[in-house]
Amino acid sequence: MPPTWDLDRTAEGVVVHGEIDLGVADTFEVKASAAVMGSAVGAFLIDLSGVTFMDSAGLRALIRVLEQRDGQRMIVQPSRQVFMLLRLCGLTNGALPNVLVREPASTVQPGGLLDPPV
Repeated sequence: MPPTWDLDRTAEGVVVHGEIDLGVADTFEVKASAAVMGSAVGAFLIDLSGVTFMDSAGLRALIRVLEQRDGQRMIVQPSRQVFMLLRLCGLTNGALPNVLVREPASTVQPGGLLDPPV
């Protein structure tokens, strides 16, 4: 059975659910790109709270989607695992201009230190 995923448009951007891997990365990129290009909001949000898995193909598709839009783009509510992938690839440190990644609340300890990777 192929992985399942879904993308819902919102007033601020998109909410993504499921597994974004090699099997669905191209379709994800097409649908997310259409949402990005069709949006008139100033700051486009990509909510990854429902993404349970993302591999390198999914990450590549996400980066391509982010690169298609000028202005502020924000990745919000990634799972801890997806956040660690984004962090390892430099997306949390400004690798893409005007792209912000909000840390999931579960990774922040008192004092602002990140929990160690699982």
